[in-house]
Amino acid sequence: MRKITLIAIVIAAFAYTAAAQLSDGDQRWNARAEGHVGGRAKAAPIDAAIAAYQKAVTQDPNNLEARWKLLRAMRFKGAYAASTNDEKKNIYASAKTAGEAAIAIVTRALAAKGVKSNGSEKQVADAIRPMAGAGEVFFWDSVNWGEWALAYGKMAAVREGAADRIRREATIAMLVDPKMDGGGPQRVLGRLHDETPHVPFLTGWASSKEAVRFLRESNKIDPANKITRVFLADALVSNDSKNGPEAIRILREVINSPNDPNYEVESAQAQEDAKALLREWGA
Repeated sequence: MRKITLIAIVIAAFAYTAAAQLSDGDQRWNARAEGHVGGRAKAAPIDAAIAAYQKAVTQDPNNLEARWKLLRAMRFKGAYAASTNDEKKNIYASAKTAGEAAIAIVTRALAAKGVKSNGSEKQVADAIRPMAGAGEVFFWDSVNWGEWALAYGKMAAVREGAADRIRREATIAMLVDPKMDGGGPQRVLGRLHDETPHVPFLTGWASSKEAVRFLRESNKIDPANKITRVFLADALVSNDSKNGPEAIRILREVINSPNDPNYEVESAQAQEDAKALLREWGA
């Protein structure tokens, strides 16, 4: 009996430590904009968040919340704090490894339920919906694979099957919760359709029409998300140049509207991207 009690105490201590590290990571995450200049963030605040989430994962490897938040923090570092493409490559290579580890945990949980990890998106989504954090793991892994594809090049990503992986994982996340991260899965799917090269027998499914459809869905869920709106404007023009006036109006709204203080860096970078597109279009 005494041995069982000691084991319980040790388990509780580890759980408390993981929870404390997770809480610390959240505080660091909320401070990620400290010292930023426009859409460029300082590395120190997000590095502190990453370190805390990594400690939480070490203390409690099966904690999916710690794992998806680690993936989210790594994506932020690569997108907003990295200063060179080589640095982005290193960050997203690490994010891919972290994503594989997180997906492996979900895969084992699926196997315990008798569900194959390569089953249909709906089968997987239905099975993981009760698992707290599982949908977010798929979502943020898809985001990091998308960023990896941009860093390494679209054709390299196609050859490695990145587009199909992003598509599957974002679809699973969408089926789990279409409102996740303010319509995030649809945002990923829309951008994927818009950015993926149309390669017969590999990515023949890529469609500018689908890009617009998914991004309109995402924008409907969170009309204030400036990243979604920039992606939507870009996709509108890619789909049909006649959509130019609507796209220009959207980008001007992005530039002139106030930023959400909870997403100051992300919104500021979206404004810079909007300005760059307007310059590119001569608008």
